[in-house]
Amino acid sequence: MHRSEASQGSFANLVQQAAWASEGLVEVTEEDTLQSLQEMLDDTHKATDNWTRDRGCSIHGVNGTGCSLACAFKNQVAVPKGYTLRKVYRNQNRSVWARYCIARSFIAKECARPPAAERREVAPETELLDSGGLAPLDEACNEWRLFHGTTHEAARDICSANFRPTLAGSGATWKAAGDERGAPLYGLGVYFAEKSTKADEYAAPFLDAEWGLEVNAMLVVRCVGGRTNAVTTNDIEPESLRRTIFDGPNHSVLGDRVSSLRKPYREVVIYDRDQCFPEFLLIYERYY
Repeated sequence: MHRSEASQGSFANLVQQAAWASEGLVEVTEEDTLQSLQEMLDDTHKATDNWTRDRGCSIHGVNGTGCSLACAFKNQVAVPKGYTLRKVYRNQNRSVWARYCIARSFIAKECARPPAAERREVAPETELLDSGGLAPLDEACNEWRLFHGTTHEAARDICSANFRPTLAGSGATWKAAGDERGAPLYGLGVYFAEKSTKADEYAAPFLDAEWGLEVNAMLVVRCVGGRTNAVTTNDIEPESLRRTIFDGPNHSVLGDRVSSLRKPYREVVIYDRDQCFPEFLLIYERYY
């Protein structure tokens, strides 16, 4: 895309050095950080108008055989009243962080060119989190901290090797009967939520042997939105959106289905994985 001709190895000076003593997923024990992350989950929980079909049907589950949208709407799976953190890991992956820093630097320069990129407020509840010595979010290039729900295994893989946008639609999203993959609303990309309630729709429960509890996994991810294309209608052409990213002036899509369509949630779609850095892996319990 915008920086495709750039050699990653030529830009070491653009990488902010992280003061990490070790590599990989490291359990967070600092009480202040744990408390801040718990508050993030609380503050981004949506208490009303919070069900979508991706949460599923209480009879057939998600994408159950014979389940229509009308059936799922009538038999909505209960939405949790909140989430309790059980364990947190910081992702100290220097390679993924380096690529992210380079992408952020290039996009920041593009955002500074006249006319400057429009500032988009997304997930303001997550902005002030202390991320262990890393620089604060850069508002000038629309750097946000967002949520991504998935399986525990997939979350760990993402922390190791980052996202794979081509997998969009293959997870716990609504699919037509008989289809193995859904049709992502904004095309093939990585989808992020500003509300923990939305991300939780895609988090698959697993048994934590230490706690003896059914828990879930969610990622807290830094994203560079840059010049974002805000889409507020149902008139969506996924390939046209992608062209504005790879061949045009934009770096991301803000799917705003709230302001005009009165849907429950907004989403952010990133099409280049180097614009994402999975910062924390949250292990949490739902409560009803």
